[in-house]
Amino acid sequence: MITTVSPKGQVTIPEALRARYGVQPGTKVVWLQRGGDLVPKPLLSVEQLRGRFREGVVTATLLEERARDRKHEEG
Repeated sequence: MITTVSPKGQVTIPEALRARYGVQPGTKVVWLQRGGDLVPKPLLSVEQLRGRFREGVVTATLLEERARDRKHEEG
C-alpha cells in the first residue's frame, strides 16, 4: 500500500491496516529506525495491555521481539 506524506508531515494509515492492527483515532505511534527502514509501531493503551502479563506471556513476547530485532540488526 502506498500513502503520501502531507505538507504537514502527516501520513494516512489505510483503513485495512488500521482495522487489522486495531489503530483507533488518537492512537499514539512510535517511529522506529531498523536497518535503514522507518517502521511505525502503535503504542498500546492500558486497556489493550490488560491481561498480557500473565503466565509468562510477557517473557515470550519480549523474546520474540528481541529475536526480530536481532534479525533486523544483522541484516
